[in-house]
Amino acid sequence: MLVTKQFEWCMGHRVLNHKSKCKNLHGHHYRAEVTLSGDLVSREGNSSEGMVIDFGDIKEVFMKHIHEILDHGFMVWEKDQSLKDFFQKNPDQKYIEVPFTPTAENIAIWIFDQLEPKFIDTFGTNLKLESVKIWETPLSMVIYQKHDR
Repeated sequence: MLVTKQFEWCMGHRVLNHKSKCKNLHGHHYRAEVTLSGDLVSREGNSSEGMVIDFGDIKEVFMKHIHEILDHGFMVWEKDQSLKDFFQKNPDQKYIEVPFTPTAENIAIWIFDQLEPKFIDTFGTNLKLESVKIWETPLSMVIYQKHDR
């Protein structure tokens, strides 16, 4: 069975070598959809009995390991020296340095890689992270599934 929960956050970025205006500093109101699969919990009396995972548990993991890191921050590619210099001179500004150009595709992979071990470590191997969908705009979305690699 599949279980899905959506999340939203605001974050800035730029795509350094892009041919269009996306090379400029800008931000988005991102939306993510996290989908997990697993068996229904059958332990009688368990808080999650009859569920694959409680939606609140998904939220707790996402908020701690993704939302708190990204929300109202600026994602910076480690090769973008001018932005790195800016943020180093302005330590009161929140930024996240990453080893990839911050496209929606790469952000989806990064989120998947951050979340996958957290769900396994916390809830056991019965649970599998199936996909992460990222909307960069209301009309533009990417889907990452582990077998995409």
